[in-house]
Amino acid sequence: MVGADRHMSTKPLPFLNRWLKFAQLALWPAICICCARPSGLSIDLCQSCANLLPRVEAPCPGCGLPLPLGHSPGVRCGACSVRSRPIYRTRAPFAWRTPVSSLISGYKYHDRLHYGRVMASQWLEELRDSYGEDELPQLLIPVPLHPRRLRQRGYNQALLLAQQWGEALNIPAGTSLVARVRDTPAQQGLDAAHRKRNLRKAFIVKDPQALADYRRIALVDDVLTTMSTVDTLARVISRAAPHELEIHAWALARA
Repeated sequence: MVGADRHMSTKPLPFLNRWLKFAQLALWPAICICCARPSGLSIDLCQSCANLLPRVEAPCPGCGLPLPLGHSPGVRCGACSVRSRPIYRTRAPFAWRTPVSSLISGYKYHDRLHYGRVMASQWLEELRDSYGEDELPQLLIPVPLHPRRLRQRGYNQALLLAQQWGEALNIPAGTSLVARVRDTPAQQGLDAAHRKRNLRKAFIVKDPQALADYRRIALVDDVLTTMSTVDTLARVISRAAPHELEIHAWALARA
């Protein structure tokens, strides 16, 4: 093997990288996951379809739902103002409508992992606008699956999101801090009250002391519906942590 000379010029490298990227797009063009045409970009989503992904307009920072008419942007909604919620901040920019709902369902239930990677990359593009000058979380914790459910599905979609976002933002992903110890029935189709009852004693914190070095954490999931899952997990973590935590919720979409 020929080793690189430490005095070798690196000026040709940017040109070479651009050429390789061009060659890749020419020989193996990315195909848009929405319209099935060549995207013309380095990801499987064309710019036209990316612009059409439904967003949550004027979201409440606390719960991520759109603010009622008349509210100033960035102000918490009435429910978040009066309710004691364990989640300090929510980041779920996409609305649960077509094609977002179809893409996330394909990612979650039908092994189309590239759908999740594409949506996660779009999520990252809008992150800075959401947080502005505020500090990002210091640790990402994916919502865990019960071992039986994990064996059936073969992967935890929340863990894959946490790993992709963590790598891009240089934030560690705590993949073994919490566990799901009750194999609860599926939450889909349940109302908020049934979801809360469904989640009783479902989670445990395996190593509370591992949270000692963090003040801000984010729980990661694919979709937030009633927020029962992240609220329950946040309360379990808050009770177990050695000090007070500021807990955020990150997800692709808000239903």
